[in-house]
Amino acid sequence: MKQVGLLPSQIGVIKSGGKFMSFIIEPVIGTIADKTGRSKIVAVFSVLAASALVFSLFFVPPVTSTAASERDLAEPDNRDTQSWFSVTFWLFFWILFIANGVQFSTVFQVRAATYQIIKKNGRGEFGRQRAFGSAGFALFGLLSGVAMDTITNRTSPENPGNRTSPDIPGNKSDYSVAFYMYLTFMALSVASLLVMKEWNIKPSPGLLKGMGRLFSQPHLIIVLFAVLLLGVYDGASGTFLFLHLKDLGARQTVLGTYVVVKTVSEIPAFVISTWIIKKIGYPAVLGGGFLAFGLRFLLYSFVSNPWWAVAIDTLNGYQAVTWAAATSYASISAPDDLQTVIQGIVATTFHGLGHTLGNLVGGPIFQHYGAVVLFRSVAVSCLIGLLLFCLLYGCFGRKENPTERHSDTGKENERQRKPTLVPAMDVTESAAPRPGAFLSGGSVTNGAGEHIGLLRLVRPQDQDTAGRMEALISH
Repeated sequence: MKQVGLLPSQIGVIKSGGKFMSFIIEPVIGTIADKTGRSKIVAVFSVLAASALVFSLFFVPPVTSTAASERDLAEPDNRDTQSWFSVTFWLFFWILFIANGVQFSTVFQVRAATYQIIKKNGRGEFGRQRAFGSAGFALFGLLSGVAMDTITNRTSPENPGNRTSPDIPGNKSDYSVAFYMYLTFMALSVASLLVMKEWNIKPSPGLLKGMGRLFSQPHLIIVLFAVLLLGVYDGASGTFLFLHLKDLGARQTVLGTYVVVKTVSEIPAFVISTWIIKKIGYPAVLGGGFLAFGLRFLLYSFVSNPWWAVAIDTLNGYQAVTWAAATSYASISAPDDLQTVIQGIVATTFHGLGHTLGNLVGGPIFQHYGAVVLFRSVAVSCLIGLLLFCLLYGCFGRKENPTERHSDTGKENERQRKPTLVPAMDVTESAAPRPGAFLSGGSVTNGAGEHIGLLRLVRPQDQDTAGRMEALISH
């Protein structure tokens, strides 16, 4: 977007519009999937629609048909006004406005399906499943960056060095390879969805009724408030750090490496996320997310070499733990028939509202005051957000914390899957033991007929406990 002549403030508005649309469309698509019971088909059509829309951005023309005129360069205010009314701006705005909502809806549909499959099978952890997504994101973030620089070098061999900064005349990157890679892997995503079995999610009671049931839980509202603030910080980081690095002269390979390091740091964090959540609890994990973002933004403000940002974002691994905690907390707080709805709410709160606010507020600050002021302001707001979350959750959310009863999905299913005790003998009502009877040596089997122990009925000792039987299982 910057290369075709759009301003930082415009990029913020474009990304905000797309994220806001996801806030509207994600719950709607999730409800359609739940109501029809055809979640897989809905996901397939969502991927196809998003693929077509995003790929079409490759054909959007720059702000002017030729390079910016000397008058535009001499009069920045004139260029700003002209570009706000350009076809380029409005094409990017409306295409991403629709595409973001459709594409992100697929993500939370598959996330809800993952939680349901884990619950149904009684094994697996969400963090370990999500780690595969981080691996793919990291690998092709690097490959696409290297591929873009390689293609650019071949097409412009006469202009070596830092040719990727749009602010230097003649320095342009060739993004075509990235668009074709995107289209290829979205096609593979469709193929993967088609070979999956239809995931079994109970029909939803309806969007409004379901949201009413969910939002009647104060503790969940407070957690969503934390998710909203974390989304604001993530949105500001994802947009304006890249613009800052481009202003510092970062090549596409540097940006690709940044994506790799940022994402690879998530993989071990996702793998051990369940262990961390068990150790310190959901609220503490979410609170740590504020501290991690605050430290990252403070360090961003001192970056003068793009490679330092690569090192700083090893801290991004903690965001994986935070995300696993937020989605898991939401899954525990919602009944089975609202799993897609609650994951849609979490996704739209973070990516829709959070990223929208981060881009809207961050754009003008970045453009008029610079990256340092923006990053340090966000760092301070992270501390304020942490204090607000701790205060609200401590006063209104802790008493209703559902995770104290469901420390882990796997444990809940393990309890549900324990073998049912079946007496080996046929005990009917007529053959029931009389009060005061004593029976020992009865064999007990599970549903598969396997012997698992002995049943002994203990004789009551007094009138108050007459008729009470204590089952002692010995292995």
